[in-house]
Amino acid sequence: MLKYVSTTWIHFILVIIAVMLDGGISLYLAPILFKLPMAATPLLSLIVVMMPVMTGHTKQIKSYWLYTIAFFAGLVIDIFYTGIIGPSAIGFLLILKLAEFIQRYLDYSWLSSLAVWFVSTTVYMIYDYSVFGIINLVNLSITNFIMFRLFPTIIVNLMLLIIVYELIMYLYNATKQPDISSYNVTPRDLNGRIILDSRTQRNMKR
Repeated sequence: MLKYVSTTWIHFILVIIAVMLDGGISLYLAPILFKLPMAATPLLSLIVVMMPVMTGHTKQIKSYWLYTIAFFAGLVIDIFYTGIIGPSAIGFLLILKLAEFIQRYLDYSWLSSLAVWFVSTTVYMIYDYSVFGIINLVNLSITNFIMFRLFPTIIVNLMLLIIVYELIMYLYNATKQPDISSYNVTPRDLNGRIILDSRTQRNMKR
């Protein structure tokens, strides 16, 4: 049934669900995730945004829509979670581009996906720390940032990645459309008749 559904729509729906789950996880697990001085931020939305790149399904989603969905997800997070327009919207676009760049030099496997996710998430966290530090909303030393923000966030999101990876892979594969160009089509002449090889033609004349 899913083969009749566009992968683009599946990706969009998954990203929206991930954005909502980020908020829900942060809200209901706040006593655990944000127990001072630690702060572990769920970034399931960023994981899902990068999934087509990490799993090799970008050809099923036009690049325009891939980046549009990433920007939209970041914008929703900026509006409803941070209250500052720009950091996540721009950050998601930059990290998606970074993930594509890294993936060019790797194959498509769980370990490669893990490597792309780890580097991209780390860079996003550094980017987020830098942006909010510039506007004086974060007052953490680099050491405290690594120990109490970056490391806990990596651990939490690693668990999220393990949970959703196979499920999202299944949905992308289930909505993959057949490649028509791979089919062998018998050439036809101008009159629409099938062109036969010379041996077949001689046999027919007999």
